[in-house]
Amino acid sequence: MAAHPEALLTVDEIEAVATLLRDAGKVGDDTTFRRVSPAHLTAETGGVDGGRLIEAWLYHAEAREIEELMVSLTSGEIVSSATVTGQIPQYGFGEILAMQELVRTDPDVAAAVAKRGITDPSKLQVDPWPTGNMGLEHEEGRRVSRAVLFWRDDAADNGYAKPVDGLSVFVDLDEMSVYRIDDIGDWPIAADTNNYTHGTVPDRTDLKEISITQPEGSSFTVEDGNHIRWGSWDVRVVMDHTEGIALQSLGWTGSDGARRPVMRRASVAEMVVPYGETRETQAFKNALDIGEIGLGRTANSLALGCDCLGDITYLDSAWCFDDGTPIQVDQAICIHEEDFGILWKHTDSHVGSAEVRRSRRLVISSIFTVGNYDYGIFWYLYLDGTIQLEIKLTGIVTTQAHRPGDSLRYAALIGEEIAGPIHQHLFCARFDMEVDGPNNTAYRVDIEVDDPGPDNPFDNAFRAVATRLESEQQAIDVVDASKARTWRVVNESAENPLGQPTGYKLLPADTATLFPHRARVAGRAGFAKQNLWVTPSNGAERFPAGDHVTQSEPLDQGLPTWTKADRSIAEEDIVVWHVFGLTHSVRPEDFPVMPTEYARCTWVPFGFFDRNPALDIPPGTACH
Repeated sequence: MAAHPEALLTVDEIEAVATLLRDAGKVGDDTTFRRVSPAHLTAETGGVDGGRLIEAWLYHAEAREIEELMVSLTSGEIVSSATVTGQIPQYGFGEILAMQELVRTDPDVAAAVAKRGITDPSKLQVDPWPTGNMGLEHEEGRRVSRAVLFWRDDAADNGYAKPVDGLSVFVDLDEMSVYRIDDIGDWPIAADTNNYTHGTVPDRTDLKEISITQPEGSSFTVEDGNHIRWGSWDVRVVMDHTEGIALQSLGWTGSDGARRPVMRRASVAEMVVPYGETRETQAFKNALDIGEIGLGRTANSLALGCDCLGDITYLDSAWCFDDGTPIQVDQAICIHEEDFGILWKHTDSHVGSAEVRRSRRLVISSIFTVGNYDYGIFWYLYLDGTIQLEIKLTGIVTTQAHRPGDSLRYAALIGEEIAGPIHQHLFCARFDMEVDGPNNTAYRVDIEVDDPGPDNPFDNAFRAVATRLESEQQAIDVVDASKARTWRVVNESAENPLGQPTGYKLLPADTATLFPHRARVAGRAGFAKQNLWVTPSNGAERFPAGDHVTQSEPLDQGLPTWTKADRSIAEEDIVVWHVFGLTHSVRPEDFPVMPTEYARCTWVPFGFFDRNPALDIPPGTACH
């Protein structure tokens, strides 16, 4: 029997898909698997009634073609197939491993690092970096990865403490050859190890343990593998090959037993990390970590170290290696509850009484490691109907060598001989809205100050002004703190008991946009030049920089192109795309390992209820 259409992908399903495609003659000697993931359920795929659908992308190296297939595990058939030419697939993890070994054993690389005093290239740390699209003639017609080199005298050392700077190593992944090395300068290898692992720094002894206990167990349940119920909320959590952790079929069930949909799907659909350093070995860096790498393949096994406390439930995930071999990640998704301070409180001084309720939230999270950075994607559901997405950024900043006299215009000194270049992390969240049904309308809401006049005799008047967004071009926008700008999504066909349309409001927080907006990265990640986009829901429009972003050919894929059609978005099945993130001007405290920074956005109910929905939370019994 096939799994639920929104179930987590399993090892057995990957094996079934690989077998089916091989039996159908789709997998040749030159074929590798580049995406195997449950289909995004849309009207085009038949939704949950369409059965268990798995999307599989194959790369045929000789023809340089990507074949996009849809496989039904319900019927055991290939449902659809399309061939894409002129674009480059995600990197395969098998070829990354081969590329790293190639670089460590290449004689030209050995000669280049020997000039820097390195006599044993086997100790090189080789970081594969997407080459982007810098308009370099020698990269045209090639599938290229750059090798960024670091030195580890001991295998357990922090490689990022010792960048081997001045070298740009180019690898042709189809030929699997080092075809070019650019040597722009000879920087010394830093002396300090800057190790950070336990035992390399003395432990402090003045902290007492904090213990989180839930003697009666958790308040949530997990049914049918990934269907979570908590309070009035229910949702399915999935692990997408590209996006990583995502929420599907998020809804709220009221006291009357009626379930109300809120979002069909919520995910982090893309991110871009542009660097501002002009040094040639850094300037090319403008990674699209989600589209180029595939977060689902980088999910941590939390069995090796979990950051959560309390009564935890874990779910496993699975992904497909280049050759079709399934890889299971044990404990890839963490589900638990957290106390979150005051939910609501009032002290009535007239009668000398106080009412207070504790807030708690359901946490659904995963951690992803992409090279030097670690990203925690945390989804929070609250008792008052709030939905929050938080990205926790930690890991190690990328580094460059520094010597006396080097400019620090675009970088900051973080060690005696190393610097950290300025960069951004901009995330694009995709919210497929379904507030009380599929037909929704978006509004921009600004606070406006009234001019002096008879209607404003005390010159104190200000008010919220909502503008109905009718088309895609009208919706494109940026955050404006001077107007306390927010956005609202409502169902104009559904009313609360006060006669208002039911809705949710997007509260932006960390809202940088792309600073290098004239660079070529702006053509790769045009979505990041704005904070908000709204489009009609379309199963072919899932990734804001396009489906195949490696080396981004052509430029301007995704949202900038889709929205040129200026389609209607009023009273439609709509998707809200929100860009948020951080601009990281690196500081010494970010090294050798970076304290967590946070980027978030929040949806709060706005007329979805007619009163505070958390009035029924009982008082807590715990007391100091």
